[in-house]
Amino acid sequence: MAASASGCAPAGECRFRRRSSGPSAEGAVENTAGSPRRTASCDGHRRATAGARTDPFDPDHSLTYDPRSVIAASLVSFELSSHARNVAARPAQQGGSMVRHSSRRAIFTLLFLMALPAALASQTVSSTTGAINGKVIDKTSAVLPGVTVTIASPSMMGTRNTVTAEDGMYRFAAIPPGEYKVTFELTGFQTLVREGIRVTLGFTATVNGELGVASLSESVTVTGQSPVVDTSSTAMTTNFDAKQLASLPNARDLWAILAESPGVALTRIDVGGSAAGTQTGYSVYGTSGQNRPMVEGIVATEGTAAAGFYYDYGSFDEVSVETAAHSAEMPWPGVQSQFISKSGGNAYHGGFYGDYERQNWQAFNVDAGQIARGAEGGGGLSPRDVNRLSKYHDVNADVGGYLKKDKTWWYVSTRDQDVSAQYVNFPVLPHRTRLTNVGGKGTFQLSPNNKFIVYAQAGRKHQPTRLDPFGPAGGSLSNTTAISLSSESTWEQLYWGWVWKGEWNSVISNKLFFEVRAGQFGYNWPNHPNGTGLRYEDIGNNIVRGANRDWRKDRRRNQVLSSVSYFKDGWAGTHNFKFGGEVFDENVTDTRIDQFPGDVLHVLRNGAPIEVYLFNAPSKSIDGLWTYSAYANDTWRVTERLTLNVGLRFDRYREYLPAQELPTGRFNPTPISFAAVDDLIHWNLFAPRVGATFNVTGDGKTAVKFNYGQYWFNPGADFSQTINPNSIDWWKRYAWTDSNMNGKWDSGEQGALLDQQGGSGQKLDPELRDTFTRETAVWFERELMANVGVRTGFIWRGERQHYSVVRGDRPFDAFNIPTPVTDPGPDGRLGTSDDGGTILAYALAVPFRTLTPVNLTTNNPNSDSNYYTWEISGTKRLNNRWSMLAAFGHTWSDDQGRNYFGNSVRQNTYPQTPNDLINAGSQGQYVFRGWGAKLHGTWEGPRGLRVTPILRHQAGQPYARTFTTSALGYGSVRIIAEPINRLRQDNITLLDLRLEKAFTRDGGKRLSPFMDLFNVFNANPEQNISWNSGTFVRSDGVTILAFQRPTTIVPPRILRIGAKFTF
Repeated sequence: MAASASGCAPAGECRFRRRSSGPSAEGAVENTAGSPRRTASCDGHRRATAGARTDPFDPDHSLTYDPRSVIAASLVSFELSSHARNVAARPAQQGGSMVRHSSRRAIFTLLFLMALPAALASQTVSSTTGAINGKVIDKTSAVLPGVTVTIASPSMMGTRNTVTAEDGMYRFAAIPPGEYKVTFELTGFQTLVREGIRVTLGFTATVNGELGVASLSESVTVTGQSPVVDTSSTAMTTNFDAKQLASLPNARDLWAILAESPGVALTRIDVGGSAAGTQTGYSVYGTSGQNRPMVEGIVATEGTAAAGFYYDYGSFDEVSVETAAHSAEMPWPGVQSQFISKSGGNAYHGGFYGDYERQNWQAFNVDAGQIARGAEGGGGLSPRDVNRLSKYHDVNADVGGYLKKDKTWWYVSTRDQDVSAQYVNFPVLPHRTRLTNVGGKGTFQLSPNNKFIVYAQAGRKHQPTRLDPFGPAGGSLSNTTAISLSSESTWEQLYWGWVWKGEWNSVISNKLFFEVRAGQFGYNWPNHPNGTGLRYEDIGNNIVRGANRDWRKDRRRNQVLSSVSYFKDGWAGTHNFKFGGEVFDENVTDTRIDQFPGDVLHVLRNGAPIEVYLFNAPSKSIDGLWTYSAYANDTWRVTERLTLNVGLRFDRYREYLPAQELPTGRFNPTPISFAAVDDLIHWNLFAPRVGATFNVTGDGKTAVKFNYGQYWFNPGADFSQTINPNSIDWWKRYAWTDSNMNGKWDSGEQGALLDQQGGSGQKLDPELRDTFTRETAVWFERELMANVGVRTGFIWRGERQHYSVVRGDRPFDAFNIPTPVTDPGPDGRLGTSDDGGTILAYALAVPFRTLTPVNLTTNNPNSDSNYYTWEISGTKRLNNRWSMLAAFGHTWSDDQGRNYFGNSVRQNTYPQTPNDLINAGSQGQYVFRGWGAKLHGTWEGPRGLRVTPILRHQAGQPYARTFTTSALGYGSVRIIAEPINRLRQDNITLLDLRLEKAFTRDGGKRLSPFMDLFNVFNANPEQNISWNSGTFVRSDGVTILAFQRPTTIVPPRILRIGAKFTF
């Protein structure tokens, strides 16, 4: 169907049709703070919502692929989900269904803890260990059975040994990351010692041995030949050990590590700690959200995407980042990161780290053009100061050792980080964040084959002026785009997050290994307002003013994870099986102590009143999710060259609502009680994983890898919030024009009811299906020389079956009144010289404008997204005084989204009205491309000198101008004025550098003063700008455009000094 010149569907037509009874969306309020590149409805994390793709075993199902999706079209559908569901209509029965579910939970837990064996050698980042295996032959290439193989490492308690099998093979499963020595011994042969074997998280090091006949008692030692190609796994993983973590000049947090990981793109650029203490969204190969950060094997995801708290960077011995080709141990399609703490040891060890920055060690980089477009100061700050760091320090100390060697180890660590930075969108005073951590680990060798580990870490965050707007419908307000001209519009954040675990692992035999861990991730997050004035949020110029809300969020995720691993030879090859199970009980409590002052939010457009929100407060909403999971992996070595990775995962998600109540408030004269719902909805989901690795040359140095996987989305406990009748925020949204012109809402002034949230209007589609991603990848890996490897490949990812909250009382075809809308131009005002052309939009039919709002959670037809990525990377492990990691990736996106870098481009995340198709693709997708390059390395010079450069390059976000209109009969509606790929924000290229000098003393003591220089060339790209049409009055009284106003400018060059001491 042809599109009109304006990019709209022709009059009376739509680009796709929905069932006449189907709903159209009124997107929920979003908070882009935790969103990497775009946000969806519900809780502000990437909540992909289901598309037209349905169960292939459904006789009524049909598939509609995008013509470009050649790879996707060739795939055989492996959608095996049994979408058993039970919709929110059954309150829990006294002693009935609750008892049955308790029994079911107990059975699930028991089954998981008794899970049958499966492979460990095919480890992924979800594991907290690595592995060593190999084959021993003699000089004639004949296999040698009976060879005693022993491994030793400072990270182990004692040593472990095994004997090669009849085929000369041996294996060591579940060994802690570290550097190993492998010894091969057989009577009559030379003893062979391989040293410097590096085992990282999830990596299987293949260490082969070739023994010669011994004429005399002799041994041969080979050093520095650690493999760099993993011929057992297809997972795409980058590892950082403690030495690398300590040497990189960065903000010393999760996002600094991600910034150096191939394939990962961030939405906020840190310079010298400027973004420390503020979560930064990230994406990988097109996927935003659905991430799984793990600390010591405990899942610490906040919601469905973010990290649960701010970790103690200096306490970690190794961090692993897995970006693609996940095995069945990873349920979701995003990034899986694993943080493994340092441990004690058979010698006392510890360290101190301290660094410092100050304002007068910093350059200026805000230029005259940026100031003219609205990067202005205030509250005593000049325009040149609005992106500079005010002060910064970071102090870390740790110590570890033993109570009894090889039996009881202990380790403790603490950290204090304090940063004050100026933000362009908060030109009032320095934005301060203080982070404090404390943690520890105990390791107990119960017997030669049984180990018990306890671990805990807690983190506190204090942010006196947190920037979070409410974000009215039709607007583009987020913590990066909203302009706060007073601290009154912020709130004070006090936050405690934690993770703890107890873990037991047992080496039952050289073929059988068992592990189980239980623990909790949780946090308490209160936020208090910094003022009392009436609240106003302007969706035209993005200025917010007045007091914020008084609220808190508390989250708990109790969890048990277990697995049993078994090795079996002789079944058409060698099999490494691993069966595992996981049980999670997550609950989240959101309390609104007070909403905005008077429980009223005033919405403006370029200073003119247009709408008002009236809230019910106080309120307390409680939501929960039970997750039961099981997986099976088989790493099947079919021949010496071919290894298959086959896996299947099962996840059962069951959302529930405890009994709760809405108390009385200004707009709620009587309390409302809600009965418990034990089974709000449940999904039973199967996900296959298939991978193959071909050892091309047979020496483990060249490999071709292929994988296919399907990943179901984690709905999160927050999903229940979208259908919980006791909503987090109860509100009614009305038209409002301030008839008495006194600048505030007065009772009775409100006009037509535009929308509402809370109460019986929250509905769930009984046919709702979970979202999933399919992935196909092909990789080539080559070890060029010892410790040097390269990798290149292609990845396709397709997201299907997206879901969101839509207006069930407003079907797609209810928007059927062709309405020409004049583009008001960059100033957002009609009748001025910059007005654009006419865009054909569709107004809501009159009978639908006064219906009672129904917020329906349902799948969205034609909401598929596809991403195509080519990547190349190279790695040089530290050898001969230098190391390096370099990577480049390019992604082509056909993306369904609403928010990019905090800016909204349309009303709804997925097309719910013809107006969501304006200037988009045939099914509402936005077509654009992005790329990124990363390089970091280390050179160790003479006399303890070390140089560490980091180079980062990231493509600017494609963008387009947007405007809002109230001419379509359903409130303020955002419309994109041009295709999104016509304009592009600044590309970002930054160079950081560390110079370090080490002084070593007897006894292993080492003092290393260092100097870091961030943003060496003082680049000043604008990472975030306003895409809105509109105007605002600058502090000098001049009215200028809001469009292209800088809201985030990369901070200037700054110097940091510090020192490290270890013993």
